[in-house]
Formats: sequence, C-alpha cells, structure tokens
Amino acid sequence: MPSFRKMVTFILLLVFCQSVWSLYTAPTTATETGPTDAYTPPMADTPARRTLPAGEVQALIDSRPKAAFISLVRNEELQDMVASILQVESRFNGRATHQYDWVFFNNEEFTPEFQATVLQATNSRCFFEKIPVEHWRVPSWIDETRFSAGRQFMGGIGVGKAWLQSYHHMCRWNAGLFALEERLADYDWYWRVEPAVKFHCDINYDVFRFMEENNLAYGFNMAILDDARSFPSLWEQTKAFIDQNSELVDKDADFNWLLYTDNDQDDVIRPHTGAEEGLSDGEYNNCQFYSNFEIGSLNFFRGKEHRSYFDHLDQAGGFYYERLGDAPVHTISVSLFLPKNRLWFFRDIGYAHGLCEQCPPHQDKQEEVINSHLNAEVEVRARGTQVVVVAPFQTLDVQHRRWKTIAQDVERQKGIPGLSCGCTVSALDDNNAKLVPYESKQRKPSDTCIRKFLGGKWLARKDMVSDINSVAGIVAGGLGPGYVLNG
Repeated sequence: MPSFRKMVTFILLLVFCQSVWSLYTAPTTATETGPTDAYTPPMADTPARRTLPAGEVQALIDSRPKAAFISLVRNEELQDMVASILQVESRFNGRATHQYDWVFFNNEEFTPEFQATVLQATNSRCFFEKIPVEHWRVPSWIDETRFSAGRQFMGGIGVGKAWLQSYHHMCRWNAGLFALEERLADYDWYWRVEPAVKFHCDINYDVFRFMEENNLAYGFNMAILDDARSFPSLWEQTKAFIDQNSELVDKDADFNWLLYTDNDQDDVIRPHTGAEEGLSDGEYNNCQFYSNFEIGSLNFFRGKEHRSYFDHLDQAGGFYYERLGDAPVHTISVSLFLPKNRLWFFRDIGYAHGLCEQCPPHQDKQEEVINSHLNAEVEVRARGTQVVVVAPFQTLDVQHRRWKTIAQDVERQKGIPGLSCGCTVSALDDNNAKLVPYESKQRKPSDTCIRKFLGGKWLARKDMVSDINSVAGIVAGGLGPGYVLNG
C-alpha cells in the first residue's frame, strides 16, 4: 500500500513538472490576444524594453507636456503619501523621459520633516504649497448656523464625513478652486494622487502625452454610484444653471448616461423619486467618476464653462448646506461641457483607494500557475490541456469551489497583452454601489454606471437572467445582471 501511494505521488509530480516546463518553454507570440470583451486601449502594442539613444531621450524630455502630479495632503499623512509616491515612481514616473513634477497642497505649512522625507522618495521637482486662506474658509454668503445644523444632521444619518468642516472645505477646493492655485498656472495637465493609494500595474506609456496627442480633457478609471443623501439639490441647481446658460453646453455632449430611464424602477414612494412619479423623469441617477483618481486638463477646469458652473453651485451653498462632493461636480461638468470623445476610461491602470479597486485584464507570463503559495491545488494550463494537482485532506466541495473561482480569474486575466499587474482582475461592475449603504432605499439605475457611460454592446445582457439576481448584483456592487461582456 505505501509503495502504491508513492507511485501515485511520483506520477502526479512528474506530470506537474512536465506541464510547468512546457508552460515556461512555450514560445510567446504577439498574435496571442485576450477575449474580445476586454477593454483594450487603442494604442500600438508596447515594444520590448530597449535602451533609447541619448538624443531620443532628450527629445522626449524636451517635448514633455506641461504636467504635474497634485496631492492635497496633511503633515500627519506623511507615511501614506510617501507610499503613494513610491508606487507612482516605480510604475510610471521614474523613467528618465517622464519625471513629472509633484505639487503638494496643505491648508497649513508643511513641516521640514514632511518636505525632507518626500524629497527622498522621488527624483522629480517637488513644490510644497500652502492653500490661500480665501480658498479654505467658509464663504461670506454662507449662514454658518445653518451650515452647523446641516452637517450635524447629515453626520447623524450617516453621510460620510459630513460633520467635518474641513471635509466641506476639501470638497469645495477639489471641485474648482484647485485649478486656480498660482503654483499650477504654468501647467496644462494634472494627475491627482491621494495618500494611501495603490497602483497595481506598470504604465508603459506616457499618460500625459497620450491625453495631449489625442485631444482628451478628462481621464478616469471608475464610474460608480454616490450616496444621494450627500447632494439632494445638485440636479435642481444644475438644471437651473443649464436653463440660464444653455449656450455653454457642448453640442456633442452626452449626459444621458447620468439620467434615469424607463427601466430604472423604484418601489419607494416619495416626491420626485418614487415609482409613481419617477419613471423616465430626466433626474440625476447619482453616477459619478471616482475622482480620487483623475487625470485632466487644467485649461478646462480654469475655463469659462466649468468656472461658471462651479460658481453657481458655490453661491447656492451646496458645498456647506449639503455635502456636495468634487466627484459629482466634475462628472456633470465634463459630461455637459465636453464632447464625449474627449473623455477617456483608463481601464488599463490598476488602482485602489479604500473600498474601491480596479484591476484591469492583464496577461503575465506566469499567470497560469495559480495559488502555489497556499499548499493547495495548483492548476496548470498549457497548450489547451489542463492538469490539476490536489493537496491532501480537502473536501471535494472546497476544491470545486476554489477551482471555479480560480478558473474565472484566469479567464478574465487574459486581457491586455504585455500589461504587468500585481492584482487579481476585477470585473467591470465590481465597485458600482460600494459607496452606497447596503440598507439604502436610494433609487439605482438598472445598469451599472460604467456600462451606462460605455453604452452600446456593454449594455447587452445574457438571456435568461433572473430579475432577483439582477437587482442583487447592482445593490451589492457585484458582477451585475448577467452582462455579455465583462472585460
């Protein structure tokens, strides 16, 4: 009996070793592509890394776009900020042809320790700016008694950070005032980087140059729902602004993806949003670009259209009487005042901040060797064959569930050729409702926000999907209601 076990063990080990060997020795070709549902940027394949001649390097440096990373950060967030900087430098900015400036903003003076530590984390130029007092205080037209009562109420019902006065200042600054800072006057582009964020993938092209050469104005990598309790009057104020300034709306703008449709059912009866009154009513569906990651044109945010819209909302008091955030303001602004072809979904940039994470489809050389560090089963996929080595003492049910999960992840990872990431691929819809409390009665669109933005084939659903699963998927921010494409 012991010899039989040894023989079985030896055979399994031999088969596994042969499969791994064939995996590593199999030739890789540029013709291998991922599934057709992957969101692949329309760019040429990234060539193998090579050393550029000095002349080419200098030419790229001389022609760099006028761009900078910007961060709103406090002194006590030093370690989290350094962690973010190191990732950006490693994944993108450390290349000799990049090395874009960093500009740090604070409502207080930065400490010598903060400045010295940050300077050790990057070879790029760094600027440490104190925000002017007029950009970080309650405006003169705000009733502070009403503001105080409102933020206590919103905090009491669970609207995130609404009770903090500094959070209202921050939202207002990020929504519009940031672009007016004197230090940014000489830049055309910005990339917002928060403390304690993660960049999962190598970025093998110049993002700023890509934006500039393709006449883009705003880039994002998540579109998700926000808590509607934060800004109850936002859409009413927006409609009033459009009525008074219709000439500012771009003729090729597409903001229909931000509006409810006939398919967006709501079983909660309440004025203007209930089932009886709220069908196809042209109201805001609370979708937003997740602005903690955004790459944009400073010229747009300094321009007449955005500044006029921001000033309108500011004068109405939405940043203080409500918890009006920069994300919905930016989302509505770029959707109204820019043609849709100047907005870009950076699906290929892996990013995580707090609850929200976006890991793109990618194709690493060793992706087929799964979970080996857990002393569990190892699945090897080699030239159409599949060999499974099972760890001892595990029930068949546990093994089956894990195999199913792994297979789904492997299938999704076959996406963007040459993209190297340190994360498990996330489905397109994973983050949709993560910022909305699970128990919320908030009316939700029938399709996820990112699909509404992408439109077309991304809205096509599989046959025979139950209504119960569809609703549950959207509420929980999961895979959604059985879509055909899930890249």
